[in-house]
Amino acid sequence: MRAVKIAVYSLAAVVALLVLALIAIVVFVDPNDFRDDLEQMVETRTGRELTLEGDLKLSVFPWLALELGPASLGDAPGFGPEPFIAIRHARVGVRVLPLLRGQIEVGAVRLEGARVRLITDAQGRDNWADLGAASQEESAAGTAAPTALPTIAALTIQDAAITMEDRQANTRQTVRDFSLQTGRLASGEPFKLDTEFVLDPAPSSSVKVHGVATVIADLERNAHRLTEPVIDITVSGQGYPKDGVPVRVRAVSLQADISQQLYRLEGAQVESRWRGVGFPADGVALALTAQDLNANLEQQTLELTGLNLRAGDAVFTGALRGEEILDAPRLSGQLKLAPVSPRTLLPQFGVALPQTSDPKVLQQLSFTGALAATSRSVELQNVDLRLDDSTLRGSLGIADFDSQALRFDLDIDRINVDRYLEPAPAEPKSGEKQAGKAAPEAPTPLPIEMLRTLNARGELRIGEAVFGGMTFSKLRLGVNARDGRVRFHPSEASMYGGRYQGDIRIDATGAAAQVALNERIEGVDFAPLFKDLFETERVSGQGNATVKLLGLGRDTQELMNSFDGEVGFKVVNGALEGADLWYEIRRARALLKQRPIPERTGAVRTPFTALTASGVMKDGVLRSQDLNASMQYLRVTGEGLVDLPKSAIDYRLLATVLKIPRDSTEGAELQDLVDAQIPVRVTGALSDPKVRPDLEGYLKNEVKQRVEHEREKVEEKVRDKLQDKLKDIFGR
Repeated sequence: MRAVKIAVYSLAAVVALLVLALIAIVVFVDPNDFRDDLEQMVETRTGRELTLEGDLKLSVFPWLALELGPASLGDAPGFGPEPFIAIRHARVGVRVLPLLRGQIEVGAVRLEGARVRLITDAQGRDNWADLGAASQEESAAGTAAPTALPTIAALTIQDAAITMEDRQANTRQTVRDFSLQTGRLASGEPFKLDTEFVLDPAPSSSVKVHGVATVIADLERNAHRLTEPVIDITVSGQGYPKDGVPVRVRAVSLQADISQQLYRLEGAQVESRWRGVGFPADGVALALTAQDLNANLEQQTLELTGLNLRAGDAVFTGALRGEEILDAPRLSGQLKLAPVSPRTLLPQFGVALPQTSDPKVLQQLSFTGALAATSRSVELQNVDLRLDDSTLRGSLGIADFDSQALRFDLDIDRINVDRYLEPAPAEPKSGEKQAGKAAPEAPTPLPIEMLRTLNARGELRIGEAVFGGMTFSKLRLGVNARDGRVRFHPSEASMYGGRYQGDIRIDATGAAAQVALNERIEGVDFAPLFKDLFETERVSGQGNATVKLLGLGRDTQELMNSFDGEVGFKVVNGALEGADLWYEIRRARALLKQRPIPERTGAVRTPFTALTASGVMKDGVLRSQDLNASMQYLRVTGEGLVDLPKSAIDYRLLATVLKIPRDSTEGAELQDLVDAQIPVRVTGALSDPKVRPDLEGYLKNEVKQRVEHEREKVEEKVRDKLQDKLKDIFGR
């Protein structure tokens, strides 16, 4: 019993002596006396200058604490005179009694006004690399003996800032107004974490962050866990709403086993609400959730399940898997967009609905596909996209991000593009007086800049398509575009009972686009083609046509005005509707002979068995000299021009009457027309040409024929008289 008392008394005496010694240190030792030694030691170990501007304060019981005022650590050579780290105030202490037992219990650590500069220079050197190298050398040399991990009563950081500057990339980012507050820090024990800061990624934008979580940091196992983290973010600046864009990030937990390189995020949720001009008053809600995210950095794999993204009424779901995520990342997975109405969705994002000729379009959109992405490319495979009554299947993607190389291979079952275009201007009602002549439609600029940057290759196939009023089936369009040169080939389709084949080339490397057309149609029914293309029913028949043109322009008008090349066509078993050439010939004859105008019988049309023509186009004007039309009772030849920029026609024809139609009630009276050649003019708009006999030309021809006939009669009489005279002379 006495021994115990002696031991207790002895221990108490030792503690008392130590306390007295520490008090003596505080009373008789001024830490400022060691300022120079401390600065010299740091410079020796780091090669950088330590500057202690404020007083050093030392306290002992129950904490052995050091407190210092303004201080700074110089930067590495070549990074300027500003310090690498500067602080306004700092305090750190350790509890005395546990220290006597060989345990380290750090008190509340407080750091105020810290400023850190992280710089990468133009040569790629970092201003912190030498500090890391020194630590690694020290660890390798074994100079830093392992010690028991300390506990920290609390950690407080206030008004800190970090500047990150990359002089190679010419970028500068800052983290400012940084603060952090924790509870007691002990390995393997939970503590509260509360932090906030402002990130300025660019001069015109900022991101304000506030986060709280419960943290368990197991320093022995190097495994850590954040439980129920909540991070509130506000993004503001140029291009964002006045009050910024709020974002809230939550999760069930975030686990990081650094020793095993395993990371897991459970129950992640990201919520935001966009507001701005054109958006609904309460904005549009955005929500992203993920059931589970697992990453294995040792095997370089990643797996994301239960992905769900809601943007207004749109709902995307999917799952992703990653491989070689550190060395050569590859992502794959399934994505799906649930059916949604674009007419409802677009206004939710402040996008005005386009005016469409059919108000019933843009009612439903859905999508499924498989994603395949790398650090340089992205592709959607097995695409199934449905818009209204059209279905698109195939693949599309960007083969190379740097060159924006677009690749696609797509099939569409059917689509009526005209339904999605702007409606045509309303025509005035019957009897309604127009205020003035309608202004001509402005030419459409050619997308020259876009064509210069376009890098695309692929093929589009459409089962049935309507575009520009024209109907196609089995459409096949190949695209090959790069460096301002675009080729649409193969370009083919079934249309109007026949076949279309084309080769279209565009060169946009100059100030204006050069367009080369080499197109052919075979066996096409011209009646529905002209009705859909020119909104006219004036031509019918079946035939072929070829077009080889070259043009240069910055808009459609310049292009049309510059077209040069060759055009040819042949139409069989057709008719010129709305014009009765035989009736017009009879009418002209009646006018010349001053007889009653004959009555029209039958349809107003001019049938023909064959119609052919070819011509040379110059500056958008086609000139032809070989028009030839064969009819049952007429043969028509002629020459003229078609002015595409003005959409006008001017042809001079010569109709030769071969015979009088059997069904004509004036057959006997019209016999004088047989073998007659009657000039005919075709003039006016291409969509509604006027066909009229050239009465002046017809009259001149009649007079010429009569003069010729009278001349022949006179010559015959003179010849007869001359012969009689000769007989009298030689008969004697």
